[in-house]
Amino acid sequence: MTQDMLNAGLRLWEVQKDQGTGLCVGLDPHYDPKEGIGPELYQQFASPAYTEYFGRLLKVMRWWRQMGVLGFNSVFLAGVCCYFAKVCQAAWQNGIRIFKLQCAFYEDFQPFAGVMLAEVCQTLHTLAKDREEFFLICDAKRGDITETQIPYYRAYLSDLGADAFPKGCGQFGFDAMTVTTWMGEDVLTPGLPFFRRGKGAIVVTRSSNPSGTTLQDAVVRANSSIELTGKQEPFRLTKDVIDAVTVLIERPPTAHEVMLYQTERFSEMYGLNQHGVGPIFSVIGATVMMDKTFRKIRPNGIALIPGFGAQGGEFKNVMPLVVKE
Repeated sequence: MTQDMLNAGLRLWEVQKDQGTGLCVGLDPHYDPKEGIGPELYQQFASPAYTEYFGRLLKVMRWWRQMGVLGFNSVFLAGVCCYFAKVCQAAWQNGIRIFKLQCAFYEDFQPFAGVMLAEVCQTLHTLAKDREEFFLICDAKRGDITETQIPYYRAYLSDLGADAFPKGCGQFGFDAMTVTTWMGEDVLTPGLPFFRRGKGAIVVTRSSNPSGTTLQDAVVRANSSIELTGKQEPFRLTKDVIDAVTVLIERPPTAHEVMLYQTERFSEMYGLNQHGVGPIFSVIGATVMMDKTFRKIRPNGIALIPGFGAQGGEFKNVMPLVVKE
């Protein structure tokens, strides 16, 4: 990372200050006809140009048509893209510059998922045509071994139009993506070239879903008796790590607290922090009351806080995460 380049954490902080809020607008094309969120809702927003565009794509999908798996029509697909273009424009006009796209909702529209995801991203890049700063998050929750994780980072964190791989280029231009590190540090290390170019990762640490507590809040200890391979040994959870976290939070740590500690240590070890702020963020759900352990382990760590709305999260639950200037 060059000296004049801000890491993802500081870039996000600057965008938040400029927009005057930590709000992040989700751009998720829900589809549930039983709840009135179906083709009729989206089709009314379809423009002729987008309808013609998707009509041409549908014509070349001969194999899918023959298999009878194309349940979408061009007006519906066009309507989804046009609807979210309007959402983006309305949010932008009201000063919002942080957006998150949940990939699962786009994957519902296979085989058009990548096209529709790219179209919504392009809307935002076009709104920022004067190179105005904004921050775009990909909620993909990808987490795998190095060989598999590399293509995930390459696909989502390559700059828009930049060379991503031979004969390919960045299609989305995301600034950060959510990852799950329950597979271990192997999930983060392939992202180092991207983190050093101003991109970020958001580690799912304490999720907002009810069943996450089963493992995430389990108290852990080092297991010195387990036999590991030579490749695994450097990543053994040691008593020193448990003791270090225990000193910080003044009690034995849970699994998610150890993950917080390892996340902070990773960022420091690879020199990614700037002014104490790193490009590796943590997901901390709003559905459970927080205490001060997050700030004891990650004093300047950035949290992505899901769980508001349908899941019942409350602002009072996450107030201990606030950093006072």
